[in-house]
Amino acid sequence: MRAWPVIAALVGLHCGDNLLPDGLPLGRAADLTIVAHQDDDLLFFQPDLYDVARRGSLTNVYITAGDGNHGLDQAEERIQGLLVAYARIVGDLDWNCGYIELRGHVAQHCRIPGKNISLLFLAYPDGGREGQFANGLLRLWNGEIARATTVAKRTTTYTREELIDTLAEVIDVTRPHVVRIPEVAGTHDRDHVDHMMVGALALIATARSQQQPELISYRGYATTLEPPNLIDPLFVRSRDPLAHYEACTIDCGSCGEACTDLPPEHLAWLHRRYAVAMRRAAAGALRAGDGSGCLDADAAGALHMSPCDAAPAAALAPDGTLRLGDRCLEMRTTGELVAGTDCAPTPSRRFFLDDEGHIWLGIAPAAAGTATRRLLCLDVAGGRPRSSLCGGDHAPTWGIWRTPTSSPRPAGLTRTGRAVRLADIDGDRRADLCAVEAGALTCAKGDGAGAFAAATRIAALAVEPESLVVGDVDGDGKPDACGRTSQGVVCALAGRDFTAVAWTPAFGHPGGPDAGDRSLAALDADGDGAAEICGLSPAGVQCAERGLAAPPVLSPWPARDAVLWPGDLDGDHRADWCVATPAGAACGLDRHRTTLTSDGVPWSYSFAGVVEPAPADTNLGALADVDGDGRADLCTVRDRRILCARSQLFGFGPSVPLAALPAGPSPVALWLGDLDGNGIADACVDDTTQIRCVLVR
Repeated sequence: MRAWPVIAALVGLHCGDNLLPDGLPLGRAADLTIVAHQDDDLLFFQPDLYDVARRGSLTNVYITAGDGNHGLDQAEERIQGLLVAYARIVGDLDWNCGYIELRGHVAQHCRIPGKNISLLFLAYPDGGREGQFANGLLRLWNGEIARATTVAKRTTTYTREELIDTLAEVIDVTRPHVVRIPEVAGTHDRDHVDHMMVGALALIATARSQQQPELISYRGYATTLEPPNLIDPLFVRSRDPLAHYEACTIDCGSCGEACTDLPPEHLAWLHRRYAVAMRRAAAGALRAGDGSGCLDADAAGALHMSPCDAAPAAALAPDGTLRLGDRCLEMRTTGELVAGTDCAPTPSRRFFLDDEGHIWLGIAPAAAGTATRRLLCLDVAGGRPRSSLCGGDHAPTWGIWRTPTSSPRPAGLTRTGRAVRLADIDGDRRADLCAVEAGALTCAKGDGAGAFAAATRIAALAVEPESLVVGDVDGDGKPDACGRTSQGVVCALAGRDFTAVAWTPAFGHPGGPDAGDRSLAALDADGDGAAEICGLSPAGVQCAERGLAAPPVLSPWPARDAVLWPGDLDGDHRADWCVATPAGAACGLDRHRTTLTSDGVPWSYSFAGVVEPAPADTNLGALADVDGDGRADLCTVRDRRILCARSQLFGFGPSVPLAALPAGPSPVALWLGDLDGNGIADACVDDTTQIRCVLVR
């Protein structure tokens, strides 16, 4: 085993010469990662895991070890490399390594207690890229072998069920908020078979657990078919731990140092980050992607397809149950899908809807079938909903879409586009439509369901109409209204009967509306509970407090005429930002601006080389949290559909349809705001004659 004494000294291992002692127990972790190989997280899950590890409270599970040709030596070299890599990331060498027991199976556990960082090694044999090795996960999943022995100093054996149950135990012990897993079903071109098998195992284990985490599935080898989307500062940061890992594993340097030359394919993967998340909740008609209609059920629970205007609303709950009215879909032991009256979230009633529209079932198939069809999914065959083996060349899609409500444009509201804000102005938690009409703040009260009363004058507010923002800028818990003048920003304070006062000289300029005016937002940029005015100035992205004439520049990168949206993309209560570019959305995080980069990073999702476009302007684009996870999502109207790309912390996933608009005039505006007071942004579209609104939940 190459250089083990050196590595043991370097990372402070507490271990014997030949056999590790009992290890520290697993603890709770906010983030759990389940991967196949000891470099998957370093190659495909960056830049996410670097930041997550630095924050602490992370557990990584590595299912496979050395393959049949290299065995224990390879397995231990990989572990050594990981210990060095994560010590580099978190700046702590105090590893404690030993063996623990999970569901009657022994596994090696290395932990830095002071950082709450755990690496868990199950040591199942590597299966090879094509699943060619005799004891690989593919053979176990398919039933070609009943069990296999681990590659470790203390060995154990696993059946497929035991491996799934062990992962479920890890999920229940760590109780994570987020679980990160590999590609689940080969729907993005070829990948290492072990990656897809681990993705499938992890999904089924989540269904067996008692937890309800957010699931994010990271794409692997085939990301090279997509454009690079990690700019140099992120790439260089991620390369360092990988270079230290590979010095221990591929003979490109001394273990404990860094490789100077990494394999070209590794560098290519490290330049890319693409992932698909599972939605934790959704409501609306469940539409088949093939246009065959919407899911329905008869009185006996038998499923069928109906015209979507006659089908019942479906609801995906955070516990994974998929409801049709007061009944829940379930997989019977016969293999039949029905709508039953029992809604307990057992694996047979847990479903996973990913952002590409696949609905995966929470139980494993008895046999895996064809080479890439390894999971059960919701399908339609012969006009009848059913479960099928899916993946690769067969991956049917669905959408849960709401039906928009329609109401006439409120009397007295003449403006549209960015000049109208959907926000709660009267403090009743239900969003109203507000604009500046004839030098006065004018608002149409919302009823909580998508209809609005006639607009009424609130108070004088002589600001550029397209600069209007609404938010609590003085921290009194009441929504205020602000806008730009030639002298700066003026705010009408709710606590003073909307008396207008000068707020900050920032953003002031003479003349008509420009991109800077349209970018303004009221956003808590420093976590103090009061909103700052954030937007694009000649200097770049800035957030101004009251009276501050020259606020710090968060990013000088965007052009002065850029289409920009400020928002909290990562849920840290700091101001982030997104800019529309010809190559999709580019976004910047406040957490990176002082230590890494203040430039925009490509965030748009891409599949088969086609990058999702960014909204063309601020009239038909908006940034707000539409799924309740505390992170702002980028929404637009395209092809008469309201679409939202959900933030995954370091990138957007594929756009999810919220609703299809009925026939009528072309949309001229999209507004996001909380219509019903549930803390989640809803959507309204103006087509010049009607306001069409969608309650997201």
